[in-house]
Amino acid sequence: MDVDEDRLVDAFFAGAIDGAEFPHASHVRVCWALSRRYSADRAYRLLVDGIRDIARRAGRPGVYHETITRAWFELIASADRLEDWPDLFDKSLITRYYSPARLAAGREKWLAPDLHPLRLPPPPATSTPTASSVLRRIPVAVAVLTTHAAGAVHATTTSSLARVSDEPMLVSVCLRNGSRTLGLVRQAGRFALSILAADQDSLARQFSDPDRPGGAAQFAGTAHQMSEFGPTMTEAAAWLGCTVHAIHECGDHHIVVGEIAHATSSDRRPLVRHDGAYH
Repeated sequence: MDVDEDRLVDAFFAGAIDGAEFPHASHVRVCWALSRRYSADRAYRLLVDGIRDIARRAGRPGVYHETITRAWFELIASADRLEDWPDLFDKSLITRYYSPARLAAGREKWLAPDLHPLRLPPPPATSTPTASSVLRRIPVAVAVLTTHAAGAVHATTTSSLARVSDEPMLVSVCLRNGSRTLGLVRQAGRFALSILAADQDSLARQFSDPDRPGGAAQFAGTAHQMSEFGPTMTEAAAWLGCTVHAIHECGDHHIVVGEIAHATSSDRRPLVRHDGAYH
């Protein structure tokens, strides 16, 4: 285990990770590390307790899924080296073992898979396109959303910006349930959007990196300026300053609707995300 994985596991034990900071890749590494430190039963209980704690602190204890958690544990723990099994870092891998109906029935109790036994190597991916793969084919603009309140500041990359209304002028973005960004947007009641230019893909990656520092440190070395709505990225294609109009819970995200109070643009071509890549 490398130093970063040690720190990740220590933060997991300390309850210092929130849902937004525990993406699937981190889940895989924590799970694998626990399976190497402890017996299978002990490692699994520690994993469950940690995940339940993250969900509880996010105010969503009901999102815990018994079958998904155990299935991933069994797959990950069976790998001698994570580097040999890149498919484990693909969150959709579980759908090669379980049908949607089986997963839906297994939230509160363990159910064995109905498509393929839980073992590596995984079964081949189906060639039938999923709704998720189809949506990835739709090009979308990429923005950095920022906000600040009570001395705290945070930023995150979003590719969910949408125009909602002309009167009043409203836009929407989607923020993951329990995320630090969502909590701070609620507190601040406003946020800024920097719609990135085509040559700013490095910023998109920077502010979507789960290992980036928190607070003002995440802006170190990044050309930006402060506005009343939050920091804005220099040389972006466009900028929006919004006040929160409404927030709606929807699935695993919240839809944040903002009323535009300030808007300006440059002549730079915007960055687009299409099929998992920036263009």
